[in-house]
Amino acid sequence: MTSVRGLGLDRRGFLGLAALAAAGGTGLLTACSSSSSGDRVTKRHKDGILRIGVASAPSSLNPLDSGSEITRWIAEPIMESLYGYDASLASIPLLADGEPQISDDKLAWTIRLRQGVLWHDGTAFTADDVVATLAHMLDLSAGSEWITYMLGYLSRFEKVDEHTVRITLNKPYGLLRSHLTNLPITHRDFVGRKDTMMGTGPYKLDTFVAGQSFTLSRFDRYHGGQYAPGAAPAFAGIEYTVFTDANTRVLSLRQGKVDLIATPSFATFDAIRGDKSLALVLTEAPLDVLSYVMMRKEPFNDPDFRKAVALSMDRQGVLQRVYGGEGTIGQGPIGPAEIGYDATRKPFGPAPDLDQARALLARAKTAKRSFTVTIGTNQGIRDIAQVLVAGWKQVGLDVTIEQLPGGPWSNKWLSRDYDMLMNTFSSGFTSGPANYLTLAPAGSTNVLSCGYVNAEADALIDTIWQTSDAAERVAALGRLDKILADDAVITPPVYPRLALAQRAELSPLDPSRLRISRLDPQHLRFV
Repeated sequence: MTSVRGLGLDRRGFLGLAALAAAGGTGLLTACSSSSSGDRVTKRHKDGILRIGVASAPSSLNPLDSGSEITRWIAEPIMESLYGYDASLASIPLLADGEPQISDDKLAWTIRLRQGVLWHDGTAFTADDVVATLAHMLDLSAGSEWITYMLGYLSRFEKVDEHTVRITLNKPYGLLRSHLTNLPITHRDFVGRKDTMMGTGPYKLDTFVAGQSFTLSRFDRYHGGQYAPGAAPAFAGIEYTVFTDANTRVLSLRQGKVDLIATPSFATFDAIRGDKSLALVLTEAPLDVLSYVMMRKEPFNDPDFRKAVALSMDRQGVLQRVYGGEGTIGQGPIGPAEIGYDATRKPFGPAPDLDQARALLARAKTAKRSFTVTIGTNQGIRDIAQVLVAGWKQVGLDVTIEQLPGGPWSNKWLSRDYDMLMNTFSSGFTSGPANYLTLAPAGSTNVLSCGYVNAEADALIDTIWQTSDAAERVAALGRLDKILADDAVITPPVYPRLALAQRAELSPLDPSRLRISRLDPQHLRFV
């Protein structure tokens, strides 16, 4: 369900302006008049630049290594995949020239490539680029998170001719089409670089200041694959500016310095709703709160200890204090925006069950009453951890918060050197309207395995990965979600809604695209 506040403006009638009276919030957020910001916006739009405010910048610009929104929101207008999504989220050819030819045994996929496509440096897109992209993805030393999907399934990939590639599998892999619809294809000479992006999309990366800003300009030799005949990208350029402080992001939006901002904090929602020149967007999206426990060692190898930790999570506290109530109480790994979600399944209540947690701890075999929760650097995940730590303290658990930037955090995940691992992640960039990466550590043989060994869970993961039957996959996802929640293997405290805010002069964000994490700035317009 998509929830937006205000008077509808767009063709779908879902998004508009908040027509409330005086804005709430701090003086900082009410420091400009709508007339002065309107004049500024009108003057600024003459340069044809779309300006977006984001909360953080990626340490690596390589979208092959990370599906995180902080990298992929910048990459969206730059990079393209073999297949893309249509308005109904069905997979359609983009850099591929038509549907793949799949052998009768489903082990060979032959894909013709679109001709006449140019990279931003003017060189031609060929099969060599697709092969280089796949090779990088499967290189263990590269650290690409995509390897968790393909390892064990891909046997080889080869260039058949300049415009044809063949992917050979070890066993049938029903998810391959999904991955080819999300995997960004990179120029063969840029697959290992972390300091730039080279794509085939409608915009190219010109300059960036590390941790501060990214400047894109329109690529006039774009092949037009994302657009209807006769259409073209609307903006001369796109600029991303990093504002780490949520109040500063909203102030910049109200003053007309930017047109769109990501992740406004719930404390700024009233100020946004109270400004007639702005619109607040709140929608269910695959915004996952990753929450893994390492079951190869104490204390989480003890099922009673795991369940005690899950039962003593203050889910309602997280939902209210971190997200202002905009979300759903967490249960298993699959959330409301993802296939396989079952709203009737509720093993955990909103409030912590302290009595039951104490009883489980009393009978637990492990004597440990302490652990470390390793989190990322964004403020939201730290706020979540602090609420949970306070709740766990009530049942006698001593929990330390370890906060790490992206690279070291990922190294902990890959090396499985953690007690509990937590972070936020927009899974739509790798899985579309699903949640495959978040489920991967539950597989006993997966490179990300958290040490969980359950024959039924492994069989369900095999079904999810291998079947081409959508209904069979949905059923397997639902069953796996229940198992992982009941065994307290993956128990996120909440499923937060994705929050964004935009100016009224910008065409509304598409709710169907937000369900797969996409902002799609290349398809927006000034109205």
